[in-house]
Amino acid sequence: MSKKIALCAGCGQIRSKMTKEHFWPRWLIEKTKTDNTGVRSITGKKIPPSAMTFPLCKKCNDDFGKYLESPVAKIFDDIENNKGISDFEAELLVRWLWKFEGLHWTFFNPVDSYTPKSTLRERVLLPIDGIRPSLVLAMSLIENIDPYYGDAPLGIDSYNQVNGIFVAGVFYKIAMMVLYEDFIHLIPPHFSQYCLADSLSIISHQKIFFPKTGFKDDTDAVFVSLIAAQRLSKEHDMWFISLKQQLDNENQK
Repeated sequence: MSKKIALCAGCGQIRSKMTKEHFWPRWLIEKTKTDNTGVRSITGKKIPPSAMTFPLCKKCNDDFGKYLESPVAKIFDDIENNKGISDFEAELLVRWLWKFEGLHWTFFNPVDSYTPKSTLRERVLLPIDGIRPSLVLAMSLIENIDPYYGDAPLGIDSYNQVNGIFVAGVFYKIAMMVLYEDFIHLIPPHFSQYCLADSLSIISHQKIFFPKTGFKDDTDAVFVSLIAAQRLSKEHDMWFISLKQQLDNENQK
């Protein structure tokens, strides 16, 4: 009997043995209590978040869990308890958000490479020193969760056509976004901002970023984040297209 062949959404390789990666991690589904209420899927339909899966080879699935999901779950606890985060943890959150952006993009572009230079796995697990000093992590805590909905927010508010940098979303009591430093002026005032250091160092594990509580409730957080994400997604795409055109023109000279 021939084995079913599938393409891994992480490394882009054809594997005979595949696993299913949940778009939303189990720890976050449990925290937000969304398995019963459901979330809006990539296709626009409302479904249980545990039903949103992507094909991943075992190595990618294991590594995403070990190097992203497990540490980020603890980071969330520290943020919610006002313990702050370190520069190293800020980078982990950037990579974690990029994983969502990459899986979202892959859903609509299943046969294309994630970027011309890297697979999704490489993007979220390999060093990002080249772009690190240009990245900003914006974050805000939410004071109250409205009991009317029976759950807490769980969603990505951004959608990129061509750029792989900007991501925004609201997850339980935390609203956050990753963006390029040139667009820092478009961050809503509800958010605290942290510019990543030039590189990781021996002091990178010190807690230095303590985001403020900028939203009184989750309804306000979702609305503000969504409006900001629409503009920031567009601005990042336009910037990326312009940059690519400049590089193409220089290469033709």
